[in-house]
Amino acid sequence: MIVEVGGLTSLLMLLRSFEDETVRIVAAGAIANLAMNEANQEIIMQEGGISLLVTTTTEGDDAQTLRMVAGAIANLWGDDKLQMKLRSEGGIKALLGLVRCGHPDVLSQMALGMANFAKYESRACTQEDGALPWIVQNANDEAAPIRRPH
Repeated sequence: MIVEVGGLTSLLMLLRSFEDETVRIVAAGAIANLAMNEANQEIIMQEGGISLLVTTTTEGDDAQTLRMVAGAIANLWGDDKLQMKLRSEGGIKALLGLVRCGHPDVLSQMALGMANFAKYESRACTQEDGALPWIVQNANDEAAPIRRPH
């Protein structure tokens, strides 16, 4: 219902325009939730949401906002068109860039995004984008904050 009445467009505008970090956290979280739906993924892509999310990862420094944005990117790995758009607009590099934050919750969402990416992409693409070394390093690091016990 929220999407049909223009709510997704409004959420993207809030993330893009507001300086209040609480508003940005809530907007990014709602976008992440809506990004789980395929129809909403298309709208997010059409509304420039992918580039907005990528920009937010590079310009933002609030861990909660970055966690929500990383979750939104992670949820967007759907069809071929979305994957191509994510790659061409820097979605993979944006996820990898979140390492700088160091917050375990951000790294966890980042790892989810990388797992979704790896699930849909070929090994060559993973190597090309620089994701493979990060995946291998953190998969083998017992102290990595993103590693789950077996």
